[in-house]
Amino acid sequence: MASICPSFIAASRRASAAMLVVLFALPCHAESARVRINIVGLGTERCDVIETGRASKDDVMKWIEGFWSGLNYVAAASGQKQSIVDTDLILAELENACQRRPSQILATAAWNAFLALNQR
Repeated sequence: MASICPSFIAASRRASAAMLVVLFALPCHAESARVRINIVGLGTERCDVIETGRASKDDVMKWIEGFWSGLNYVAAASGQKQSIVDTDLILAELENACQRRPSQILATAAWNAFLALNQR
C-alpha cells in the first residue's frame, strides 16, 4: 500500500472543508448565487435532458453517483453529515427537484436533492 504524505492529507482536508463551507453557504438555487461554480458533464444540462432523451437515465445516474460521491467526500473530510441513501431514492429525488423547476440545471437539482435527503 502506498503511503500518502501527511501534509498532503491536511492540505486536502483544508481545501475540502473550505469547499464545503462555500457549498453550504450557497442558496439552494446555485444559478442565482453570486459565486461561480465550475460544473462539468451532464450537470450543466437542464433538467429536461432526462425527459427529452438527450441523455439516458443510465448516463444521468452515472453522473449523479459521481457528483453525490463528491458531495459526500467533502462532507466526510470536514466532519459534516453525509447523505447515505440508495441510488433509486437519489434518482427519484432528482426527478422531483427537476419537476419542481424544469429550467434548472441537473447540478442544482442534484444539490437540492442532496440537501432534501440529508435532512431526513
